[in-house]
Amino acid sequence: MAVIEKFLKEKLDDAIAIKRETPENRCQKMEMIENIPEECRELKEMIEKQMPKDGAPVDSILKEKLYYLNNIMTEWHMLLKKDRLCTPMAIRLGLANDLKERLKKIKKDLQEACAAKEKNESVTKPQLEAAKEKSESVPKPHVYRWSCRSVDPKKIYGVEDKAMITERLLVKEGFKAIGFVGMAGVGKTALCQKAFNNQQVKKHFNPRIWVCLSEQPDVVDYRKEMVMMMLMCLGFEKKIIDKVGVGEGGLKMLILALQRQLKRQRYLIVLDDVWNMNEDFNKFCSSLAQDDKNEDRLEYGLPKRPEGALLITSRSPIIMESMVGEKNFHILPLADKKSCWKIFEDAVHKDGVALTDDIKKLKNEIEKDCAGLPLIAKMLGQIVRSKANESPQPSSGRNTQTRGLEI
Repeated sequence: MAVIEKFLKEKLDDAIAIKRETPENRCQKMEMIENIPEECRELKEMIEKQMPKDGAPVDSILKEKLYYLNNIMTEWHMLLKKDRLCTPMAIRLGLANDLKERLKKIKKDLQEACAAKEKNESVTKPQLEAAKEKSESVPKPHVYRWSCRSVDPKKIYGVEDKAMITERLLVKEGFKAIGFVGMAGVGKTALCQKAFNNQQVKKHFNPRIWVCLSEQPDVVDYRKEMVMMMLMCLGFEKKIIDKVGVGEGGLKMLILALQRQLKRQRYLIVLDDVWNMNEDFNKFCSSLAQDDKNEDRLEYGLPKRPEGALLITSRSPIIMESMVGEKNFHILPLADKKSCWKIFEDAVHKDGVALTDDIKKLKNEIEKDCAGLPLIAKMLGQIVRSKANESPQPSSGRNTQTRGLEI
């Protein structure tokens, strides 16, 4: 099993194993939320059964599902931590139901993959070669990601100056729409998290809304999905939102509901990882800083007075220019080596693991492997920490090389 798959599996085991306190006023409805770890455990076992036993590379679909399950467990832990006074049970159950639906999708995909594998075992070699040639022309499955507002500002490096400028721009009078563009893993989300959680920004804006727009399976209309997520963050029950959004005029009704909720509010909205190149979606999200009266577009649901602000991240400068204008978006450069090393160190030190002398000697090589991407630095640190936890007693013969890890 490759290092990254082993790391993902062990990380998932740890998340499932965390003991949870049962609230005194536990109701029957809580069972749906509490059963999610057990369902994740069952799906993890399905993945383990399909993994090769001879050290062969792990199928990309299985690797993808491990990422999904880790994301779901992260969201589940966040769901449990939500303040019961600020987050009604109806909203908590709605979020739990979304996790359940994603687990059903993962289970279905795994069952189909298992059935396909059993069928292929009886296929002749020429048939396998023909199928392989055909599969090479099919796009590889994506690994979907999910971001959240939570972050430890002390653990974010390399974006301090940009975050400070962003925070100052946000608290200025008037409506603001600010965009950040850069390749995956460069730190766009971290920059927005740092600004979003700044104390001055938190005092200035209420409500603050975080919406992740990364590509997700089974989303039919991202326009509706985006507005519905905003309304859920504002406290609307999912079943009410679903009723409002039904039918041909559902999108207009959702936008109107959003506009009424944000009217006369000083709000901040983060739209993280906007990726959709669909023409209808791009038209829906274009020119967000304008104050037109077009009820078919998102900008109508975002009142410009007395004050509001948007932070948007994307990998596409074309999308960003359409949303905020050429002068209002900034391209994030690659992180410097010093910042990548700090991120790597923090990831290693998380469980009290100390950097060995052997690892310190590889500093230049690790910085080079990170290629200026904070995400790679963090993953390398997590893998080193995981391997250190496996063998807490250091030995002179222990292999601490990072080059060659399959990521």
